Amino acid sequence: MIPLYILGLLQRFGPQHGYQIKKIIAEQLSDFTQIKLPTIYYHLEKMETDDLLSANREKPGGRPEKTIYTITDKGMVAFKKMIVGLVEFEYRPTFPSDGVFYFSDYIENTEILSHLTAYIHKLNTAISNIEKHREETMHFVPEEDRTMVNIIFSHHEHHYRAELDWAEESFNRLSL
Repeated sequence: MIPLYILGLLQRFGPQHGYQIKKIIAEQLSDFTQIKLPTIYYHLEKMETDDLLSANREKPGGRPEKTIYTITDKGMVAFKKMIVGLVEFEYRPTFPSDGVFYFSDYIENTEILSHLTAYIHKLNTAISNIEKHREETMHFVPEEDRTMVNIIFSHHEHHYRAELDWAEESFNRLSL
C-alpha cells in the first residue's frame, strides 16, 4: 500500500522531497494507514529503480542535498492499476485476540479483563482522535473532496466503534 500512497500523493501535490511526503502522510493519512514513516525512503528508492518515479537531486545554497521525486508515466499507469484493484472490495479481517479466548483456559480471567479495560481505553482514545482529526481536517479540504474525505473518516470510525462494542460486550460477559 505504501507505493499507492506515494504515487497518489505525488499526483495530487506534484513533485515532493521525501520529508514532505512523510509530513503529508503523518498529517493527512495516519488515521487510515499503517505506514511506518522511516520506510518511506526505502520505497522511494525502490520506486525510482522501478521507474515509477524520477528523482532530481538538488543542493540549494550550501544546504544538504535534497531529492525531489516526480511520478513518471509508468508510475501513473501503475497507480491507476493499483486503484482499480482496490475497487474490488474484499473484507477479511483477522483478530489475533481471538486466540486469547480460544486458549483462555491458560490465562486468568482477571488478566483478560485487565487487558480488555486497557483496550477499551485505547479504542475510546482512537475514536476521539478520529473525531478531532476530522473536525480539524475538514476546514482544509476543498469542497469538491469533502464527500470522499468524510467517507474515509466514517469508515474508520465505524470500525473502531464496532470493535469498542465488541470489547465492552466481552468485558461484561467475562465480568459475570
